[in-house]
Amino acid sequence: MSNTKLRSADYSINEIVKISSYRSYASRNDMKVMLKKSIRDLHHLGFKIGHVKGFKAKHIYKLVEYWKEGEKSAGTIKNYLSKFRELGKILKDDRLVSSDNQVYNIGSRKYFPTENKAIHSPDFSKCTDPLIRLSMEGQYLFGLRREESIKFIVSKAYTGGLSIHLERTWTKGGIERTIPISSPEQLQWLFRVQDTVEEGRSLIYKDSNYSEQLNKYAYQTRLLGLRKLHGLRHAYAQNRYRVLSAYYDPNKVGWECPYNGGKKFEEMTSEERNVDLKVRNILTREMGHSRLNILKSYLA
Repeated sequence: MSNTKLRSADYSINEIVKISSYRSYASRNDMKVMLKKSIRDLHHLGFKIGHVKGFKAKHIYKLVEYWKEGEKSAGTIKNYLSKFRELGKILKDDRLVSSDNQVYNIGSRKYFPTENKAIHSPDFSKCTDPLIRLSMEGQYLFGLRREESIKFIVSKAYTGGLSIHLERTWTKGGIERTIPISSPEQLQWLFRVQDTVEEGRSLIYKDSNYSEQLNKYAYQTRLLGLRKLHGLRHAYAQNRYRVLSAYYDPNKVGWECPYNGGKKFEEMTSEERNVDLKVRNILTREMGHSRLNILKSYLA
């Protein structure tokens, strides 16, 4: 049913973009791509709309929050909103998108990170839901995104080797990736997941869907006294940076990333810079990103 609705939504988007005010092919294509990605993001969030006319103001708020948690830049989110404003004109719906980006709490473009968002040594004992706790621990131990940690199916991801494999249906942008197992804590977590859920099942309860599980996750996050837990992924990146820098350091000492008091790139020796770039390239792939500079938000 979901695939049928996606195909229907894609067709409606193709048709409505034809009557947009954009004259260039590039602008029309951008609008088409962004609307289709937005539809898929909504489906991930549990809103199974099947037509472009199904977009409502509440969906825009949900999408913006989802994109901010996924670390889309302020500039990218603003580009998406501009396409939705064009859609609002076509649909004659003035309430679809606010004309003021501040309503969505979107800041100005930031080219350099200004604060360390990592959550080190989290206290998961305050989490009262066993499946949600496993999801949170997966974010911390493997750097999983929230969605990946909830949709994680251990019987598919781990078959006894030295890594886990994330399937495209769990990941952002549908990009599969492999994450190495480098600590006993990671193995122990995998074994606990195996002991907790039936083979072939994710960390979503049988009587729930992804959207309902997100609500449970949000409630447990508040119990921990936090608003969001993307910082668990930041902590993984920083811990992994320290381990990898020691592995590639000729002296086998390694160092902390700049956010944790390590040298900034301009302060490093040429040898240290080579190690730093190698580590960041590895982490870019492990974290499921396509651009090296995104690592600045995790490591600075």
